[in-house]
Amino acid sequence: MSVRIEDKIYITPTFFVKHFFAVEDFVVLNSKGEKISGNHECSSEYKMHVKLYNEREDIKSIFHAHPKWAVVYAINHEKIPTRILPETIFMLGEIAYLPYHMPGTEEFAEAFVEDANEGKNVFVLYNHGVTTCGETIKHAFARLETLEMCCQVSKLSGLFNQQPKQIPKEEVNKFLKKLL
Repeated sequence: MSVRIEDKIYITPTFFVKHFFAVEDFVVLNSKGEKISGNHECSSEYKMHVKLYNEREDIKSIFHAHPKWAVVYAINHEKIPTRILPETIFMLGEIAYLPYHMPGTEEFAEAFVEDANEGKNVFVLYNHGVTTCGETIKHAFARLETLEMCCQVSKLSGLFNQQPKQIPKEEVNKFLKKLL
């Protein structure tokens, strides 16, 4: 997880149990990804965080995670049916699906650029996990939580030999126009 405040990036350390995380455990980076302060080494995915912040001024927080239900979609290279609930439509928007790249590499970070510049805030990383972005830490986390709930509900419906019934596109358009 990371948060950008002015020209500094506060990011969680690598190999650190987040359950025991405290504010003083943040590693602070500059906009080039260089460590400014912190008692730990930063997340191995720091290049991806830095790249997204440098590409989009509106992104202020990023979560990169491996939630179990979303990972089921990621390892099977499946598209997630997001038109199943109003909140999934609103919170997730259009999802980017990225091919596998070795985590922590420049190639991995570069894979986000095109979709991020198209305004996408949710990324499914094939055979890896997911990344969500937001204007605040609450928005980024809400997207992560909504994505996982959407994946869980849709996969559970499959256990009953049913696919989730999606809201028709014209209803989605009406809903989005009302919100915007």
